Amino acid sequence: MESIDNLTKAFRFQYERFHLGCDAIEETGAWDKEKFGEMGAFYENDLLSMILRVIVADGKISEKEVEYLNRNFAFDYTVESLAETYDNCRAAIGESFDVKFKNGVECLKNINVKLAALYSELLGTICDILIASDGEISPDEIQEAQRIKSLLSDITSA
Repeated sequence: MESIDNLTKAFRFQYERFHLGCDAIEETGAWDKEKFGEMGAFYENDLLSMILRVIVADGKISEKEVEYLNRNFAFDYTVESLAETYDNCRAAIGESFDVKFKNGVECLKNINVKLAALYSELLGTICDILIASDGEISPDEIQEAQRIKSLLSDITSA
């Protein structure tokens, strides 16, 4: 696996490109901003929900995972505050969230196939960063990340 620093650089570049793509789509009117809000924020929320599932997959939240999450999204979580956030949204981002997430990615693909592929790369990259960040790669984290990547692959390659 690439070093975490290289993955982080790649993620930041991809993330910026994704937001620029969202802004461009909003300008064309292809995104219903009245109904869904800003496109970049809509997909960032889903992205963060999936990321949180990977972080907690091994049953704990490490300082390093929080550090990389904060670094990549300019947050200021602590382990405690991220755990509280997870507790508050656990039901909303459970397995039933997969349907909402899948629908969102399919919508993105219908609007712009290249942007959907970039979104898929974004999630794959941040999963790799967070799994490797604490130096303890658990089978549960790997399984959750693979499940998410498989869900994305099924949508974006169909």
